[in-house]
Order: sequence, then C-alpha cells, then structure tokens
Amino acid sequence: MCSADWTATASTVFAGLSALVAAAAIYFPWRNQNSQEILNQAVLSLQRAYATLTKDGEVIQPPAPDRLNWLTAARHLERYRKLKAELASDTHRTVCEEHEEYWRHKMYVCLDARHEMSVAYYNEKPQPDQRAGIEPRSALVIHEFAKWPDGRDDPIDKIDAQAIVKRGEALNGNHGLRQYLESLPGYRG
Repeated sequence: MCSADWTATASTVFAGLSALVAAAAIYFPWRNQNSQEILNQAVLSLQRAYATLTKDGEVIQPPAPDRLNWLTAARHLERYRKLKAELASDTHRTVCEEHEEYWRHKMYVCLDARHEMSVAYYNEKPQPDQRAGIEPRSALVIHEFAKWPDGRDDPIDKIDAQAIVKRGEALNGNHGLRQYLESLPGYRG
C-alpha cells in the first residue's frame, strides 16, 4: 500500500471517528435533557393526581366520591407510569422512584383504610348532573398505586438496628426511645 493510499484511509477513518464523536456530543446531552423533561412531567403527573383526588392537596378522608376527580387522578397516574418507563437515565429513574414513594405515601394516607369506603361510597352520586358512582378502573388504578409494590425491596429491611443501638448516638438523650426498645425482644440490654 502506498503512502497516499494509507493517508487517504487514515483520513477517512479519522473523519468517521470525528463524526461519531460529534454525534455523541450532541446525542448524549440531548438524551439527558429529554430524560430530565420526562422526569419533570412524571413528577408533575404525580402531584396532579394527588391534588385532583384531594381538594388541591387538602387531605379529606376519604376523598370526595367525585367520579370525575377519581377518573382524572387515575389518568394522571397512568400517564406517570408511561413517562417513568421512558426515562433514559438511571439517576432520573432513582429520583423518580423517590418521588413515587413520597406520593404513594400521601395517596395511602388519603385512602387510609381506617376510613371505611363502603360500596355506598363508590356508588354515591355527589352532584345532580353527574353519573352515579366511581368508575371502577379508576378506583383500581388509584388503590393499586397507593399500595407498596410486590417485589420491591424495602430499604428498612437492610438496616442493622443492633449496630445503631451499639453506636448509641440515636439513644443519647432519648429516654423514651431507649425504654421502648428495651421493652422489645431483641433490643434488651
């Protein structure tokens, strides 16, 4: 191979690599920005679901049996699920799951089982111009969201409580906690 051919081949390879680097320099920031926008909208969907089911965040237990509010909240939760699946960044997925856990707790408290929601609740016709009853699929979506997902690891299960007790910092000046723990098997002594 003559030096002119080698130079031409090297120039072509270099130009190809430069094009790949330039494309990557454009694609990866775009991908991250796109993922950030999706994360922002996913979090907004969770906020809107809760605000719609409650009275703009005011916890009323149980929430008003308003068919449209239940439908709208369920729609926001379904959009959230779709948006979450589109996240491209592991960091964004982690942040999204943290937001999800927060809003799951808020939704759970709103639907607190101590406030019995009987069949009459779901069939109630709150406004004269509304159809009777909560749409069943919306109720299922919302109640399912409010429950801890099967198969999800609970970070509390990984806590070494004995190590925390041995360090003693959590118990310093906290006599009530110390007495409580000493009343439980496995924490005495």
